[in-house]
Amino acid sequence: MTQPVEPVEAATVILARRGEPTGSPWQCFMVRRHIRSDFAADVFVFPGGKVDAADRDPVMARYCVAHPGPEADTDRWRALRLAGVRELFEEAGVLLAARDDGGLVEISEESVDRFAAYRGQIHSGEMSLREMAEREELRYALDRLHPISRWITPESMNRRFDTYFFLAYMPKGQEPAHDAAETTDSVWISPGEALRRYHAGGFPLVFATEKHLERMSAYASIEALISAVTPQDLQPIMPRVVDEGDQRRFLIPGDDGYASV
Repeated sequence: MTQPVEPVEAATVILARRGEPTGSPWQCFMVRRHIRSDFAADVFVFPGGKVDAADRDPVMARYCVAHPGPEADTDRWRALRLAGVRELFEEAGVLLAARDDGGLVEISEESVDRFAAYRGQIHSGEMSLREMAEREELRYALDRLHPISRWITPESMNRRFDTYFFLAYMPKGQEPAHDAAETTDSVWISPGEALRRYHAGGFPLVFATEKHLERMSAYASIEALISAVTPQDLQPIMPRVVDEGDQRRFLIPGDDGYASV
């Protein structure tokens, strides 16, 4: 029996805002991965990616706002949250960072070109989050990332990720946009509408994204979802794959047949 590939740690950020117009269902920001992506090609996802070596640098603690919870300030959780901050900036152009006064960064008309350049340089590896923090006197707002789940890619896959999903409010004074490189489209959409379009055949999703949207659509507000998260929600969920001819189904714990696959 072939040994499963070891999963790589990763972080995904569900960027959320209250519905527009006021009173409409709350919305999340989704990007469409490039058709030539080597993982989850041509589907709508939440911004995210793997933890890299710079995210694990313990020196980064001095450039971060401490986050609450029992996992606060551990190197592993800081790296996961920093990966989420970095990937959100790279893929959506949204920066979760604070100034000395504690307020989140607003990207003004005067600074938009400067931060766009940072975004490109961080994406290419020419600049690190540490260098941007030093240049702009920033502290990354890890406290604005609310963990809601943990999913591990099925053992049968040849690329596997151990991914924590975080929820974050869209900061004021910024405007998200896909990067037009790894991603080719983006949209603000309510979880219910995303599911409706998916089932109608015009909004491709992977299984984990579909299940997150189903969960999200059950809550009337962002606050309700955050408040409902329990420690059990952060236990890993690893789907199992059932191939039925040319069709593929995924099972998760609690589904009939999961234990026997």
